[in-house]
Amino acid sequence: MTAHYRTGQDKGGPDFERRAGPDLLCRAFKYLAIIAWLLFFVALVLSHYARPDMDSGLVRYLGIDIRDYWRPQLTFWLVYLLWGCVIITAASIVLNWVRLKRYSDHLHFNIIVLLLSASGMLFYIMR
Repeated sequence: MTAHYRTGQDKGGPDFERRAGPDLLCRAFKYLAIIAWLLFFVALVLSHYARPDMDSGLVRYLGIDIRDYWRPQLTFWLVYLLWGCVIITAASIVLNWVRLKRYSDHLHFNIIVLLLSASGMLFYIMR
């Protein structure tokens, strides 16, 4: 019997799974995603304090002075946090794409959503 006709878990056939579990690179995808989402969450909180005040009808009626510009120092840190988030997610997508070799491997959807969200927010602030 040749090696091509052998089947089973211990025979090296087509059903044989050589992976014992997630390797270091697969675990790194999870940790990169967690770090990137934490950076994005911090950027969202920072954007709340850096953005201009909301100009509503009540504010105009009462004649309250509001800030109509982004706070420069907070915006500086916000841009760097968003760039860090975009770089980490782009690196994670590239590494994940290079790693996709088996049918059971998949591209993580939350990383794509995070990349689109962070880059959209970055383009909004940079305009």
